[in-house]
Amino acid sequence: MSFTVVPIGHVSKVEETIKIVIDDEFSAGLTHVELFSHVIILWWIDRRDNRADRTTLLTNPPRNKGLTPSGVFACRSPSRPNPIGHTIAAVLRVDHDAGEVYLDHMDADDGTPVLDIKPYMPSSDCVSDARVAPWFETLQRRY
Repeated sequence: MSFTVVPIGHVSKVEETIKIVIDDEFSAGLTHVELFSHVIILWWIDRRDNRADRTTLLTNPPRNKGLTPSGVFACRSPSRPNPIGHTIAAVLRVDHDAGEVYLDHMDADDGTPVLDIKPYMPSSDCVSDARVAPWFETLQRRY
């Protein structure tokens, strides 16, 4: 089985401005995005789309050097069979005419292909009693 995934746009980072630029054919999909405070962005980790990264199944993520390697499904390593990344970011504004969503942060590089944008919904996206690996608790918060 195989799938075809088509990017809907790309990440643009110029100095302090971070935005998703949506391709014209998908810009109508931005209708009402500005009504949400946050969005979930799915993106292709194109700079890690190679055989070595796609076949890596055990790794130490960058912030966990020196620990016992974890499986890629138990960490946020960019090395994975399908290099899909995700970011939850605050929506600063939406420019419907230009097809742009301005964000407070984005951990993808400039030019990274964006696969999808979904609204963050606290009622279904927040897990109040989530459990994480012990080493995760020692990491410095990024945001």
